[in-house]
Amino acid sequence: MEGGGFRSVLHLSYRDYRSVPEEELRGDGNDEIEEVYLKENLIRDFPSWFFVEMGHLRFLCLAGNVIDRLPTQIGRLECLETLDLSDNSLQQLPHTLGHLGRLTRLLLNGNFLTHLPPELGRLKRLEVLELRKNRLTSVPIELSLCSTLQDLILDDNPGLVSIPTRLFNLPRLCYVSAERCNLFQLPFAINTTTLQFLRLFGGNHSLTHCPLALERYAQPDYDALADRIRRIRNPPCYRKVHCLPVPYVLNFPAELAVLKNRHEASQSPGTLLEMALRACARYGVEGKVLEKINLPRALSDRLLYGPVASCSSIPCGRDLFTEAVLVLVKR
Repeated sequence: MEGGGFRSVLHLSYRDYRSVPEEELRGDGNDEIEEVYLKENLIRDFPSWFFVEMGHLRFLCLAGNVIDRLPTQIGRLECLETLDLSDNSLQQLPHTLGHLGRLTRLLLNGNFLTHLPPELGRLKRLEVLELRKNRLTSVPIELSLCSTLQDLILDDNPGLVSIPTRLFNLPRLCYVSAERCNLFQLPFAINTTTLQFLRLFGGNHSLTHCPLALERYAQPDYDALADRIRRIRNPPCYRKVHCLPVPYVLNFPAELAVLKNRHEASQSPGTLLEMALRACARYGVEGKVLEKINLPRALSDRLLYGPVASCSSIPCGRDLFTEAVLVLVKR
């Protein structure tokens, strides 16, 4: 054990431990240990004493073991700031992970997780969430309550078809990566104030259009996709829209029931803002109202200046509109 600044660090990695080494962690002075590295061992289970006597831990690395389940007592490690469980055999997570109120980094890469507990939304200090190489099919909307989240890594989850739009509007979000998944649609409104890196286009062969809010991050050429690429069936939360210039269909959320081409519509307003104002005219809404509403920049720009997306197919390139109404609610 060595002193690292104000922390005492215990290095127990690469030692072929079959269980958590009791003789190393229990006994006099164990309350001074704040960081424990147990990487690349053969640990499968946790002893009950661990959660009682090691509740003061701030850093715990158990990457590269054979852990297939976490006991609910994990919630007792309330001082944890970093928990690394990458490259294990976890198939699910206990809801008590939401009790780790000081957690800032949660690393779960390389497991067999199919879903996440909604209680993760209670992690108000969480800054980094890594979930590469799992089997996720969805991301809980409750993660949008993690207001300090900065990095969200979801690469290589082939069953993942969507990410809730609310996550893209977290106030401190800097980095999002979800390549080699099966995303069907990307959000029209995102937080462009803090977002610096966005990796969503590589390997997501079911994407058929790029929202204008994301144009500066990528310019994918979907027309170059070969027919040999196998696409999964459209999930029930999406609908297919035929696009004549290309030999495949566009994927849109089922809620977007009406799509219009502004050049062909006989009485279509020039912008979404005009359409919204006409629908709300009886309430006396004026153009200056947007200055009084603290809308995200990406959303207000789309309302003021035109379409929400454009077709990424080179033969098409048309603007994509949806019918929208701006509703003002007074509390």
